[in-house]
Amino acid sequence: MDQISDTGSSYPLTLPNADIFAESMIKLGIHMEDILVVYDTYETGLYFSPRVAWTCLHFRHQRIHVLNNFPGYVDAGFPISTGKFSINSESVPQVKYPQPLPDPRKVISFTELRDLLTAKEKYQIIDVRIPDKFSQDGHMPTALNIPLASILSSDKLLLPATELKTMFTNAGVQENLPAVLTCNSGVTAAALDLALGVSGFRMERRLYDGSWMEWQDRVDADGLIVID
Repeated sequence: MDQISDTGSSYPLTLPNADIFAESMIKLGIHMEDILVVYDTYETGLYFSPRVAWTCLHFRHQRIHVLNNFPGYVDAGFPISTGKFSINSESVPQVKYPQPLPDPRKVISFTELRDLLTAKEKYQIIDVRIPDKFSQDGHMPTALNIPLASILSSDKLLLPATELKTMFTNAGVQENLPAVLTCNSGVTAAALDLALGVSGFRMERRLYDGSWMEWQDRVDADGLIVID
């Protein structure tokens, strides 16, 4: 994930351009029509993999799934491989991955979000940072705090759809209002996007790629950072 990102950005793990994404897929031997399943390490459970899937969807690689989750897969006795992963370029057919056209509906920039807040447009902001970070470090005006832990079970599985929908509704999420999803650096907000989709919420959802790290660094108007 850290390699398929904008390494020239001031903020970590932000989206690469379409050229870098396509080149990365070619190096991995991935075709546009391939079905991909992404997952985290056994110890992690579910954390980074939704961001990988979200990035692929942003670049219109539609056939991708997030495994819920690798510990459950292993504990159920399904087969695994061990050892270092490598790609034998001689055994992989020549890959031609077309340069994708990114989906602008999946992401929102700092400028766009700032203008939304300034103009008081109708939308909702959902912040997935832990409560202490949200309240003590500050947050965007009107933002709801739904921490990552609240969408996961004790064994780091994404909660069932019905439980997610109930939790989101009780937290104040409005089903028909466009949502901006944010976190600390743009990674765990993708897990929130996944959870909202699984729950059946069908509002427009845009991830703020720079998230809090960019917001606190760039915002320059009074009232755009709230400390509880």
